[in-house]
Amino acid sequence: MRAAVFHGDGVLRLEDRPEPRVEAADDVLVEVEACGVCGTDLQILNVPPGHPATPPVIMGHEFIGRVVAVGSSPGNVEVGMRVAVDPDPKCGYCVNCRAGRPASCENIVALGIFRDGALARFAKAPASAVFALAESAPRDTAALIEPLACVANGAGRANVRPGESAVIFGAGTIGCLFLALFKAAGANPVIVVEPSAQRGVVARAVGADEVVTPEAFPARRAELLPRGADVIVDAVGTQFGTAVEHAALGGRIVLFGQNANARPPIHQFTVTERSLTIMGTYITAFTFPTAIRLVEQDALPLAPIVTHVVGLEDLEAGLAMLRSGEATKVVVTP
Repeated sequence: MRAAVFHGDGVLRLEDRPEPRVEAADDVLVEVEACGVCGTDLQILNVPPGHPATPPVIMGHEFIGRVVAVGSSPGNVEVGMRVAVDPDPKCGYCVNCRAGRPASCENIVALGIFRDGALARFAKAPASAVFALAESAPRDTAALIEPLACVANGAGRANVRPGESAVIFGAGTIGCLFLALFKAAGANPVIVVEPSAQRGVVARAVGADEVVTPEAFPARRAELLPRGADVIVDAVGTQFGTAVEHAALGGRIVLFGQNANARPPIHQFTVTERSLTIMGTYITAFTFPTAIRLVEQDALPLAPIVTHVVGLEDLEAGLAMLRSGEATKVVVTP
């Protein structure tokens, strides 16, 4: 099968790889219907990388598809099911899993990062990571289930209340998903800080009350939010220092974006003096069912987020559009 294989040092090549086979009792083989390209994928491909990965791995971890084969103990997963897959399978038995902190599982080996993923025709996953998906769920928004499940975890920890203000740095997929959930929770206003005009249009379609550029935000913040923001999300991975600067007294800061090369300056006194709460969050924690229900029920304005759908052979063009800010979410149909 054709697959997008990461070889290290920013090198991603389309090449022929053997189709995966069912080997373990809980193996589930999925024919990939759609796979989103994630900001983490871009960080992996950066030089130097902003996120680790294990070459030569087939990339792609935000995917849906149909089960074509199962092992001898697949649980309630059956051949023919349409499914969404959690690419971060939790072991269920480490200290953190047993304490109810699955996002901190000590034994995760992520699909598409540390073992083969879904930028290919077929992908293999353990049955515990496979969730039934309604046939009626539109393909493109269903491809957002994995990042939505991750964002639902972060949004739940932020615990936005009706009438609270929020600032989101970044109007990529993650920023727009936080935006959709915050607006559904009654946050007002929700301000998005984004340099790309194209992504700004998407953020407005999803419900942003204001979209401002990073250059304009410091001057406009006093006008828009005189007290600062009750909740701030860094969906970029480099805005921690800026978030601290613009948080209200008692504000909560959600650090979601990842960039291992970022070294933001932090004034610790400000964190203490303003009684700020800092939360790091990035993957799922029992939130896959919630994300699936939200997509199946069409409960959020997600359609504008998927701006481009490409075939596997056009993956490089999709990556370029994401890097330039022309695209918000690129979905690949292998």
